Parts: sequence; C-alpha cells; structure tokens
Amino acid sequence: MIEIEKLGKIYDGKPALSNFSLTIAEGELFGLVGPNGAGKSTLIKILATLLRPTAGKASIAGHDVTHDPRAIRALAGYMPDVPGVYSDLQAHEFLEFFAEAFHLHGKRKSDAVEQALAFAGLSDRRSTYVEHLSMGLKQRLVLAKTLLHRPKVLLLDEPATGLDPLARIELRRQLKDLNQQGVTILLSSHILADLEDICTRVAFILGGQNATDSEGRSVVVLSSAMSDSLLCEIEVLGDAQSAAAIATQFAGARVLETKAALLHVEIKGGPERASALLSHLVAARTKIVRFDPRGPDLEERYRAVFGRRSS
Repeated sequence: MIEIEKLGKIYDGKPALSNFSLTIAEGELFGLVGPNGAGKSTLIKILATLLRPTAGKASIAGHDVTHDPRAIRALAGYMPDVPGVYSDLQAHEFLEFFAEAFHLHGKRKSDAVEQALAFAGLSDRRSTYVEHLSMGLKQRLVLAKTLLHRPKVLLLDEPATGLDPLARIELRRQLKDLNQQGVTILLSSHILADLEDICTRVAFILGGQNATDSEGRSVVVLSSAMSDSLLCEIEVLGDAQSAAAIATQFAGARVLETKAALLHVEIKGGPERASALLSHLVAARTKIVRFDPRGPDLEERYRAVFGRRSS
C-alpha cells in the first residue's frame, strides 16, 4: 500500500531524510518512532504531498506522491502534529468548510458532515464554537474532518499530543475501529504504550535514516496487537532457517521473521501452545538458546535502538 524507496529531503543544505526505505502493507496499523528531529514529520508530509522529496521515491496504492498528488489526496487523509482549527466556526461549520475543500456537495456533503459529527461524538454539540471545545474534542473533530472523504489511508503525525489519558484511550479505540474497517494507518508517536497497544509493526527512524536494533532490524513486529496470539522470540544455535522450517510444521505457528540465529514466530493460543511449540522444537533436536513467548516490549526495543540519543 505504501512504498518508500531511498527517500531523501534536504533543508538548507542539511538532510532531514536520507535513503529512508519502508514498505507498509494494505490494512496495517503501522507505527513510526524516533527521537525529536528524526525525520518523522518530514516523511509524513512527503507522503501527504505537502513536501517534495529531493531524492528517492514514494507511492501510495501505486500512485507516486510527486507525480500524482491529486490521486494521493483523494485516497489519503493527513493529520499534522499541531492541527489548525478555525476557532470562530461552529463544529458543523468547520466540517462543512472542509467538506467543500474535499469537493463534496449536496447530499454527499450533508451526509459526510453528519457522519463526522457522530464519529467525533459531537452530534449534540454541532453548534458549539470550536474554541469552546476541550483539547480532546478538538482532536476528535480534526480526525473526523480528516475522514470526510473516506480515505483508504490515514497519515497521522503525533495525534495524541496534548490529550489526557481518557482522550488517548478513546483515540486508540477509534483507530482500531478504523483499521478493522480496512483503513491503512501510518502513525507516528512518542507515546510508546499507545503504539504497542494498537500497532502490529513499528519502524525506527533516526537522523532521517532507517535505525536498526542489535539484530539489524529497522522494523519490528509487536505481539500486543495480536489478540489471540503470542509472539515468540527464539534464539538458536546455528542458522535459524532450519528451526523456522521445523516451527512451520507446528499447527497454529507462523514464522514472521528469521535473521541469523533469531526467529520470530506467531503462535495461535495462549502460553500452553507456546510451551507445546518449544517442546516440538526440542523434540526435533533444535538447540534452543533462548525462548521468550512475549518478546521484548517496545520500550525495551526503543532504549536498545536509541539509548541516550533520544530527547
């Protein structure tokens, strides 16, 4: 769905992005993490066609972001880290203004506005001026505005900034619901717990480049978003490929990644099935060095990648 290949962007002679590459599959809820100034906002603005790259290329659903920006804007919704609002408009007027910008007219416009108000939980406050809404309600309103034209892709830059815990919980629920409806979501955030709760994969970025962990991975799979599965991180003696072949023979096991002596296996079921997988590998004479049915959490991974460099 989203293809990024050796993307670069230079500001005033300094690189904000340099050879950054990433692939996001259709239907993913994908996280992007890195310290301040890592290039997250620049990347998302390029995907949203608000900036032109100086090197490389990027596409969404096969449409090049540089050469076909109209197609991108028709299928993608973008929410900046500091969304602008027109405070002197009522909630419904705010949505009607942007519906016009999305070329929605007549019944399509009125239906879209009503659906957006319902999504934001503002149907009974349609005549409330935006300036009188709480930060959480403003954020809901801006997200609802982003959805007016029913985008297939959402590009969200720090959408939880300034939200209280309850508003963050509601935002996570909304994003999960949208993703279950088939919307592909790319989400940047400094709030690692939020990403771990909803994302299936996360990419690391530092200095405008793909950052990697100690195993050389710039993209990691998260287990917390797998409601009925566990993500097992398994280290073996020797090449992990042979262990992966044995793991695939176990019912409910799916090998997600192998690298050197490490493999990640998704296993359907609870700890009992993970234990049975371990027994299966040992019975097949696989030499297990480490078997972790949870895998490291995102905070651990973040510290391992960025250490004291984050801010």
